[in-house]
Formats: sequence, C-alpha cells, structure tokens
Amino acid sequence: MKPHLERLRPSADSSWSMLNHRLDDGIPFQWHHHPELELTLTLNSRGERFIGDHIGTYDDGDLVLVGSNLPHTWCSAEKIDADRPHVALVLWFRPEWVEALDATFTELAAARAMLLGASGAQVLAALCR
Repeated sequence: MKPHLERLRPSADSSWSMLNHRLDDGIPFQWHHHPELELTLTLNSRGERFIGDHIGTYDDGDLVLVGSNLPHTWCSAEKIDADRPHVALVLWFRPEWVEALDATFTELAAARAMLLGASGAQVLAALCR
C-alpha cells in the first residue's frame, strides 16, 4: 500500500504545528507521510501503530517520534476509559527548525542528533507513564 503524502500547512508565524485530536469512534488507519518530523502522544487508547516497516502495539501514554517522510499510522482497538475519547496530541516541526535550534543553542546538540536520527527506517518510541 502506497502512503498518502500529507501536506501540512503551518501558520506563517509559527515554526511548528499542533493537533489535539479527540475521537469517539477510534483512531482510523490512515497510512501517510510528510516532510515534517512528528511527535505523537496517544492517550485513552490502545491498538497498533505502523511506522516504516515496524508494527507494534501501543497503549495509554504512548509517545513516539516519527522521522521526516517516514510512512506511519495508528489504528485503535479500544478505549481505556469508555466514557472518554481516544486522544492523539500531535506536534509537527520541520528538520530545518531542529538545525536552527542546534545552531543557536549548542547545548541541544544531543537533541538534534536524536531528532534527525529519527529518519529513514529508524523509529524512536518511548512509553511515558
């Protein structure tokens, strides 16, 4: 299956974009990619995530950094609390933003290496509890 190229339209006065996605019916499978890096926190949901060639399960509090142009999607199976929606907090930022931070703040060199290393087949995933 070929991933859809998602075209994000960040505000001209912002270096990153955020989406607070709340879904009663679940997180749908939408295989896509984009040039921006993506940091996603999933709450009140469990299911499967697909990132590049990785398929894994996710649970409440899943925090994942997805690299630039790496195909990905989530697909929920159930809510943790049936009375609340599935939540996906998504932050998108351009690789150039990471490089500009590194040029300005040398203390962020390790963070830059981690963020830019999230490209290609690499996936950084951490469960936050």
